[in-house]
Amino acid sequence: MDQMPSEFSRPDLKVVLVATDFSARSDRAVRRAASIARDAGARLVLTHVVDDDQPERIVAAECDLAETALADAIREHAYLSGLPCSPLVVCGTPFDGIVQAAEQQGADLCVIGSHRRAFLRDIFVGTTAERVIRNSPVPVLMANIDPALRYATSLAPVDLSECSLQALKTGRRLGLLGQTRMVVLHVYDAAAAGMLSYAGVHKGNVDDYLADARVEAVRDLVRFLKPLDLDDMDYSTTVREGIAQAAIVDAAAELRPDLVVIGTHGRRGAVRLLLGSVTEEVLRRLNRDILIVPVRDAA
Repeated sequence: MDQMPSEFSRPDLKVVLVATDFSARSDRAVRRAASIARDAGARLVLTHVVDDDQPERIVAAECDLAETALADAIREHAYLSGLPCSPLVVCGTPFDGIVQAAEQQGADLCVIGSHRRAFLRDIFVGTTAERVIRNSPVPVLMANIDPALRYATSLAPVDLSECSLQALKTGRRLGLLGQTRMVVLHVYDAAAAGMLSYAGVHKGNVDDYLADARVEAVRDLVRFLKPLDLDDMDYSTTVREGIAQAAIVDAAAELRPDLVVIGTHGRRGAVRLLLGSVTEEVLRRLNRDILIVPVRDAA
């Protein structure tokens, strides 16, 4: 049966801002941002931040060099050919400059390269990437995988909150989910099973409790998704019992999605010292492209 055109059938994406420090990591981000902008018919803003915490003459010289490098990139790189592409050099700390540029340019999406990974140790917290994600008022896409590959599969972990609902809506509105086979994952907690076993409750009764908890989780997920009207999308659902962070990482290892979409609560001021623990763990451990949607933007 033919589907009526969805309100999400065309991406609502007019400005994509991508940050570059001219490294291989940021080149991957630029290529991904260019592909997304081209598909959506959006304008691409190619941004470099010059650290202004140095002598004025050095700042001026670095700004001149950056402007030349950005202009050369737009002129010479085939993947930018034909795109409405604007160079932008801003001064400040890297993360603050990227966030302010996204706000000033009216960006619908900010694309950044992946954070550095230290040998035997993750150093995500405190990096420019983490700070951009933590402070950005617009969705941030961390580019990790080969940008030549279009998104074919996606994973959307949801906790049945408004934050998760808005993350799904935003990923769909930006056109990043529409062409993918999406798996919506809900992780539920059946912690009482352990307490029942510890209390000596018969195993059959514990099994009944676990079965009921799973059925209820499935029902909750169906109710959660109903307002989204996903009939025009290729999606499936799955529920897993356990700790959210571990279950999401395990699911991603099994499904190997090209894109993971996750929401995080946007907070201002001192309380924004950390992302939500689930989002933070996903960012640290998954080497996939990850779209992080701050709920204040989506709402």
